Amino acid sequence: MGLFSDIEPAEIEKMLLCSRAVRKELSAGDYIFRQGEKPQMIFLLQEGEVGLVKDFASGRRNLLYTVKPGEVFGEAFLFSGQSRYWYDAAVMHPGRVLMIPWRFFYGFCENACGHHQLITRNLLEILAGRNFTMTKKLHLLTSTSLKEKLAIYLLENAGRDGRVEMNMRREDFADFLGVARPSLSRELMNMQKDGLIAVEKDAIRILDQEELECFY
Repeated sequence: MGLFSDIEPAEIEKMLLCSRAVRKELSAGDYIFRQGEKPQMIFLLQEGEVGLVKDFASGRRNLLYTVKPGEVFGEAFLFSGQSRYWYDAAVMHPGRVLMIPWRFFYGFCENACGHHQLITRNLLEILAGRNFTMTKKLHLLTSTSLKEKLAIYLLENAGRDGRVEMNMRREDFADFLGVARPSLSRELMNMQKDGLIAVEKDAIRILDQEELECFY
């Protein structure tokens, strides 16, 4: 489900004009917003990749999740009542983002009201999906060991052939799991040595699913 699902292209452009949405070019290393800033927009990534990250004073970084083209982010702050961002939106790969002011979702407009209910419905479905995703990550992060975290991640993301495409760099994957990169590399090597997985260039293949399920 996308933000503009079931809405005709001509109506989308009309809505963007009415909402005073802005398109912004992104460069790797940029920040779309920072912790502590006041939320005012909903963002739709059109190209590139964005990481929603939480940085700590110790220097440790936790990658909450990555945003791919076509996905919405920042939407949780629209209805939550939070007055400040508590994480950063860091540009991982250059691209473009569409920024839509909040006020558009709070009222109806004579220019776009025919499709206003649709975009609000789409946004609520996105919120529900995001909540499910974060619930799964909470289950992953509350696991007691790194091996358990890896087992849960691999089992939930494996294809029918047992292959898990690794779209994150090793460092980003470590941040996603909330662990140090050396610890992650060491555990992957141990699991491979035990015959549980095979670490490939851009993927991890599950070799013993039954054993991994014991850690789920």
